[in-house]
Amino acid sequence: MTNITTRATELLKESYGDNSAFREGQLEAIQAIMKKEKTLVIQKTGWGKSIVYFIATKLLREQGSGPAIIISPLLALMHNQIEAAAKLGLNVVTINSNNRDEWDEIYANLQQTDAVIVSPEKLSSPDFIEALTNLRDIELIVVDEAHSISDWGHDFRPDYQRIVRLLKTLPDSIAVLGTTATANDRVIEDIKAQLGHDLNVFRGDLMRHNISIQVNPVQSKAERLAFVTDALTHHPFLSAQQGIIYCLTKRECEDVTTFIQQHDISCEAYYSGVQNALGESIEQEVLERFHTGQTRVIVATVKLGMGYDKANIGFVIHYQLPQNLISYYQQIGRAGRNGKPALAILLHGDEDEEIIKSFIDSAYKDPSLLSDILKLIANYPKGLSRNEILQHFNLNVTKLSSVLKYLFVHEYIYMDKRKYVINPNETFDERASKKLQQQLNDTRIAELDNLKRFVNYDGCYMQYIANELDAPDLKEKCGICKHCKGRTFIPTREDNPYLEQATAYKNKLHGEIEPRKRHANNKKLDEALRYMPGWTYTTDPYSPIGKRFMAERANQHYSEKTMITISNFLAEHIQTHQIDTIVPVPNKRYPALVNELAQYIAREHGLNYVEALDKTRPGHIQSDMHNSIMQEQNITDTLALNESVEITDKNILLIDSIVNSRWTMTVAASLLLQQANAVYPFALVNVGG
Repeated sequence: MTNITTRATELLKESYGDNSAFREGQLEAIQAIMKKEKTLVIQKTGWGKSIVYFIATKLLREQGSGPAIIISPLLALMHNQIEAAAKLGLNVVTINSNNRDEWDEIYANLQQTDAVIVSPEKLSSPDFIEALTNLRDIELIVVDEAHSISDWGHDFRPDYQRIVRLLKTLPDSIAVLGTTATANDRVIEDIKAQLGHDLNVFRGDLMRHNISIQVNPVQSKAERLAFVTDALTHHPFLSAQQGIIYCLTKRECEDVTTFIQQHDISCEAYYSGVQNALGESIEQEVLERFHTGQTRVIVATVKLGMGYDKANIGFVIHYQLPQNLISYYQQIGRAGRNGKPALAILLHGDEDEEIIKSFIDSAYKDPSLLSDILKLIANYPKGLSRNEILQHFNLNVTKLSSVLKYLFVHEYIYMDKRKYVINPNETFDERASKKLQQQLNDTRIAELDNLKRFVNYDGCYMQYIANELDAPDLKEKCGICKHCKGRTFIPTREDNPYLEQATAYKNKLHGEIEPRKRHANNKKLDEALRYMPGWTYTTDPYSPIGKRFMAERANQHYSEKTMITISNFLAEHIQTHQIDTIVPVPNKRYPALVNELAQYIAREHGLNYVEALDKTRPGHIQSDMHNSIMQEQNITDTLALNESVEITDKNILLIDSIVNSRWTMTVAASLLLQQANAVYPFALVNVGG
């Protein structure tokens, strides 16, 4: 082992300077890899886990081994890893969705590369598996963010189960290295159960002694916007730093970004699928501008949470609660990776818990549902497509896709000619699945409860997190958080100069209602039966005015203040589009609510008020219908045109209290347009995601 130690130290100094030295545990982990041991490294962010596997890769290549295979979850992380590898003179390639044009060339030259970085999703690609099979002398497989292997991990990903299956097909002579900053005792035991109980665990201290945590009291969204803008503009530390603001949803990322940009702060939104005005993906461009310092602040979902490595991030602000404490630790770990002081500010509001609970619900894999889907597919020897399966279940497309992926990764089903087919070699155990899923769901709820306790905690914040992670150094206090220091780093100002603007901004998040172009079965919707683009007063049900609208809806009566607000908002639209008639969407549960509002608007603007639509029977609550097929059918079955009224050639304002899937507006408009000239939909609140 002396030669390995000497050579590893030489490589470190050649790459990082003569004064460089291994941190505690790095050299030991490299030695374990060289002995072909299964190894799990649990170290805090910024510790240098990539140094371990890249130096090990270099050593193995010098001994004649084939390329290392590094499985990494995020494009952002791949970018960082290639930069780190270059310091050691390693030729590293990545295979991902952004470089499809290069795949053939990469596959042809894999044997000459030092390492290949792939996402776990690529392990389902026949082309990649074939290329992997043809590689000679592979001696190292790295699983980055290894907590994702475990169902119990805070960021479990079904695709990581493919790694476990892959490793079982490889010889024991191949070294396996897993790395993570976020594995508590339960996750470690689960990883051992999957990778082998001979797993060599290197676990270091997890306390971050350069990140000062502050948790604010509950604030409205407007108060949080004002707080963030004031801090980024005037606080001596934050105003001079680059940083990340985390939000729970894509829409919130956009809303926060727009307001901050209005105050001359360099800021961009980053999330999966972010596009420019032309509809082109700009994920990489946004990340590159932040990485090079062109953009000062990036407002992101958790897509930027895991593994992103930029040394000089000075702050992380959570605009909303994270999903759990371990995710929070992962995300604040983006800050202060250069060892310099950094701030982590946690903001939160009343609506956050509801959003997180919706995430927990969507992650739950109901065993009876899994069993029913398998039974359905089993009845079709040639298989079923996703949309064919969707017709049988009250699920949205995202949920069904998640369930099918779970069944596919666990090999209960397979794909044949784009159809899901039963795998006769695997048997689904509904009872065992029910026990596991219930345990997982209970754990997620317990994690949420623990997060709520953390928000109200009056001791050392970092110590509280370390306890959640079962960290070796949990007895220490960080000494630099809000409670350890006994002071608030960025106070909330009662005279915040941005509060009035933020409130006005949140109250004027008007939106558009775009027409659907196809039926739920994907057949083209007759253009003559499509409504014109319409409007919503607010896209945020949690904004001050959104909360008021929703409360009044629940009480089945809109106040005079609301009626005046809506009437004034619609005035220009009514005039511009020569609207002459207003039609309320009928609702048996709220029979007078929209009708009274429509009558008021009709009087104010001299419109014809016509109850041109009849609700033939109550039907299901539309929000309980979770996919387009059932949403469209639910309205089609319960709505009819009132033949006794005259709307021929009218320009109609079709009004409802809320809009979500747009199917109510779509079906209602198609009925009206059998006679009317044009239909413009309007709803007070867009409650969609």
